[in-house]
Amino acid sequence: MKNKNISKFVSSLIYILMGLALIMKPGLVEDAFCYILAAAAILMGIVKLIAYMATKVETRIAEDTNGFAVGISLILLGLFVLMKSTMFVLLVPFVLGFMITFKGIEGIQNVLNLKKFGFGYRKGVMAVSVIIVIFGIVVMVNPFSTLKVLLVMLGIGLLASGVFDLLADMVFTRTLKKEEKRQAQ
Repeated sequence: MKNKNISKFVSSLIYILMGLALIMKPGLVEDAFCYILAAAAILMGIVKLIAYMATKVETRIAEDTNGFAVGISLILLGLFVLMKSTMFVLLVPFVLGFMITFKGIEGIQNVLNLKKFGFGYRKGVMAVSVIIVIFGIVVMVNPFSTLKVLLVMLGIGLLASGVFDLLADMVFTRTLKKEEKRQAQ
């Protein structure tokens, strides 16, 4: 029971620290993310190359393995992320913005299709779809600002979650101790 409480406390503390880091230093978190992703890609690439070299040529041909190509590609990806982390960080919100824009356009298409089939014009759905398209375009056009805001919002969420979890665990532990004392009497 005590180990479980310590584990909950530590996980809440990690959430709080991560949240504070995202709120106060979102750029540092971006850099750390890029370094971790690059290191993971390079390590996976090296593992793929080693596995490729450890496999007999006959097996490689028979099973049509592509460990060499995947290994080299992963290493190149890792190096690219290391050298061009700013560009990589820009790509994430751009891709998310594109996906948001696509969903908004899809909503507009659905409203127009419903109208063509005689189901009437849904002004509310159309308005929300247009807003989604505009939001997606803003995210694509200004990815640095939106990424910083996204990271800060994520930080606020993590901080709040960590604090509330910590408080809930403290209240739960006190209540449990009171109940144990009451039962012991």
